[in-house]
Amino acid sequence: MLGSVTRFAGQALKGGGKFLMNNAGRNSGEVAMRLLPDFGIGLYAGMVTPGDLGDKIIAGGASALGGSIGGIATAGALKGMRMPGAVQNLGDIAGSFAGDYAGMMVGDAVQRGKDKLMGGQGQTAWERMGTQQQSEYAQQLEQQILSQYGLLPGSREQYAIDPTTGMGVA
Repeated sequence: MLGSVTRFAGQALKGGGKFLMNNAGRNSGEVAMRLLPDFGIGLYAGMVTPGDLGDKIIAGGASALGGSIGGIATAGALKGMRMPGAVQNLGDIAGSFAGDYAGMMVGDAVQRGKDKLMGGQGQTAWERMGTQQQSEYAQQLEQQILSQYGLLPGSREQYAIDPTTGMGVA
């Protein structure tokens, strides 16, 4: 049973790989036009993602891979329906957006798993950054309120000074 499932999965991956290779483009220019925007967006996603290098690679790779696969698959499906090249290119763009979105969801799941394995709460890099910023804001707000109501040590000396002379009150 396991052998037949493994064989089926291997054949499906081979078929999917052939499908992607056959539909990536007719020449190197078309392949570049299909893949370069997806890899550029993936590179940007990796660069702007907070966190360590692993988080950046996961976010960028998932975005680039998802966008590439989504775009080529959509263009390939339209090619199979004998649509003109312009329609295939529009389909590539739409599929790239959908694939990028799906890739981001997969990347977020991988980041959460990585964070959990590293002893964290199972958050993405963006979620960790948000949690940290909320904690910092809560501390700042607490200090501001305590200071405003004179509850911090050293914040009541203003009441011991004569405002007309600037000297201490006896």
